[in-house]
Amino acid sequence: MSVIDSLELNIILEDIQKYSNFSLGKKRITNSKPSFDKLVIRQNNQRLKEALDIIIKYGDLPMPGMKDIYMVLEKCKKGSVLQGSECIDVLRFMQGVRSIISFKKTIKDIELDELDELFDTLTMQNKCEKALNDCFNEYGEVKDSASSELRRIRVSMRDIEGEISSAAQRFIQAHSDQVVDSIVTVRNGRSVILVRASDKNSFGGYVYGDSASRNASYVEPSQLVGLNNRKIQLIDDEQNEIQKILAECSKAIREVVDEVMANLDTCAILDEIFAKAKWGKEHNGIAGSLNDDKQIYLKKARHPLIDKDKVVSNTYRLGEDKKVLLITGPNTGGKTVSMKVIGLFVLMAYCGIPLLCEEASLPFVDNVFVDIGDDQSVVSSLSSFSAHIQKQAEVCEKATVNSLVLLDEVGSGTDPNEGEALAIAILNELRERGCLTICTTHYDRLKAYGKRHDDILLASVQFDNETLTPTYKYLEGLTGASNAFEIAEKYGLPKSIIKYARFLKEQSRSEEDDLIVKLEQQLNENVLKQEELNKQIEENKQLNEQLIKQQLEFQKTKDEYQKQLDEKANAYIEEVKKKANKVLKDIRHQQKTAKYHEALEKVSALNTLQNNEEEVEVDYDFKVGDAVELKTSSTVCEVIKVEKKQITILINGRQMRVKKNQIRPSLHIIPKQKKETKIQVRNENIFAQIPMEVNLIGLHVDEAINKMEDYMDTAMLHNLKTFRIIHGDGSGKLRQAVHQRLSKNKNVKSYRLGMPQEGGTGATVVTMK
Repeated sequence: MSVIDSLELNIILEDIQKYSNFSLGKKRITNSKPSFDKLVIRQNNQRLKEALDIIIKYGDLPMPGMKDIYMVLEKCKKGSVLQGSECIDVLRFMQGVRSIISFKKTIKDIELDELDELFDTLTMQNKCEKALNDCFNEYGEVKDSASSELRRIRVSMRDIEGEISSAAQRFIQAHSDQVVDSIVTVRNGRSVILVRASDKNSFGGYVYGDSASRNASYVEPSQLVGLNNRKIQLIDDEQNEIQKILAECSKAIREVVDEVMANLDTCAILDEIFAKAKWGKEHNGIAGSLNDDKQIYLKKARHPLIDKDKVVSNTYRLGEDKKVLLITGPNTGGKTVSMKVIGLFVLMAYCGIPLLCEEASLPFVDNVFVDIGDDQSVVSSLSSFSAHIQKQAEVCEKATVNSLVLLDEVGSGTDPNEGEALAIAILNELRERGCLTICTTHYDRLKAYGKRHDDILLASVQFDNETLTPTYKYLEGLTGASNAFEIAEKYGLPKSIIKYARFLKEQSRSEEDDLIVKLEQQLNENVLKQEELNKQIEENKQLNEQLIKQQLEFQKTKDEYQKQLDEKANAYIEEVKKKANKVLKDIRHQQKTAKYHEALEKVSALNTLQNNEEEVEVDYDFKVGDAVELKTSSTVCEVIKVEKKQITILINGRQMRVKKNQIRPSLHIIPKQKKETKIQVRNENIFAQIPMEVNLIGLHVDEAINKMEDYMDTAMLHNLKTFRIIHGDGSGKLRQAVHQRLSKNKNVKSYRLGMPQEGGTGATVVTMK
């Protein structure tokens, strides 16, 4: 049995075949063999990784019309004229290549270092493809438009068919008493009519035989003879013209046949790669990575042939200072499966097949030696032990420091004492050679041997003593018991036999053996508890993250809804304010001061109504450095100061003070900024004159507020008590923002809209304390 069969790689290859598009891809998959060339292995896995990325993001590689046309191309290359169906196969292949090239152009954000070399070898035969497309329809039939002569012939054929049909109908009407069937029949390409046998010689022309009953005969009347002759001639002309067209198309294909053959080889390779990638996506696999350190690391590896709903994932590692892995545990517990997974994954990686795990790093090995299963043979006179020894002898002869060796139940099949000694001797030899070795065993002496040497990694497969069933969990660092008595009892062996067997075992066991068994049981229990605890911690962590995400989404939805309500309310208030402003303008025009002040009060009341937002208590403890979002725009900013009622945030390099209900937590991460050196420049001319007003017209709201506050700071330094802020009318948003900020400034004594001579509603007069 070969290594591929022993590790069941052949079954996986058969499964991958189902994902290929045409026979050449299937053939390449069937013939896939592990390569032991570093460059080839790296190239195959890089191609696989790129194909997986493409399939996950862009879908499958389109290969419409792909077919093995190698024999057709060889026939054409030798000078033969192709048939219409063969020409259409070549055309469909060319169109398939065009689809692949077009698909490649849509891939924008994936680096295709290896696949580019394949894609770039594909060429389009535009001239030949157009010629074939002009000559054939989708069914492989030659089109009327393939040549002017063929068009003329087929037009004439349709005309002659019409003349034959008309002549036949006239004959049938004229001889209705003698005609048996009014349907015109075709015999040997000629149109004939069924008449009574007694009258068959009454019409001239030719007789083409009798009916089965002999009561009627097929007659070609003299009226149809000339028309049928013309029809037969046109059919011959059509076939001759079609042969000319096929010859011309074959010549066009012959001119590019080498390019098409090269495309065929490339498409077969691409089909193989993408079939493996599709299989990998279906089974949630990854491309393996190769290392130069002789280390094996497989995170949460799953055997591809075990039902995905039942398979148990395990993490395996070997290498560095541990070159030998010794797996112990009960029968049917998964020892051999664990060993097979490691060996199989090496072969799969060397074939460019996805590995079913979360992470994979594998070494380069020059060969994989496997002794798994029972190869006893009656024909070869080999016992089970002899078959094992034959393989192990080959391993000890050929294995090198760069080899991977898998030995199942090493030393078994003979006297236990001799088997244990033989197993230890074989392991000694392999350790001296330095090759990576994985063994399974039930032998206690072999377990003790493993514990005495630091370069041997002990592991076991778990067995649930309560349910008497294996868990298939791989436990690194522990040795496992065989549990033969428990398993035998479960499968019905009489209890009296099991009881006596236990007695015999205990008689031969030392006190030290009892202590080791108890210690291993305690270690297994601790590992189980630790795994359960880790599982609960991970579940709680995921649940907490999900809850936080849901809370943030809910808050964001709530804010959006509130924003829509505020916009509707503000629109209504703006409409009312526009009407009020119109009244003010009319009053100002009429210079009726008393009514003007009353209107001012109404406008001020409207502004107050719009500015006094309902404060919502936010149950979130913001901290300095938190990432938050403005509810109005979802802009991400950073908390730099937290006060009782207000929070100072940094947004686009500017500081802004907001209320808690104006922001919400964000999942974004604020990047750390480098500290900048700040230089303060003292203004010596502090008593210089300042203007009595500040003009904010033309500025955005944020810019205008910053300019206003700078001006107010300067005004306070100059002890300026009264000044004017010019904001204009516009939509009213700037005036609203100015009044809102003035209402919160504790240094402002009062503010009002300007009188007509002060700018009216386009300006605000401020009095400081």
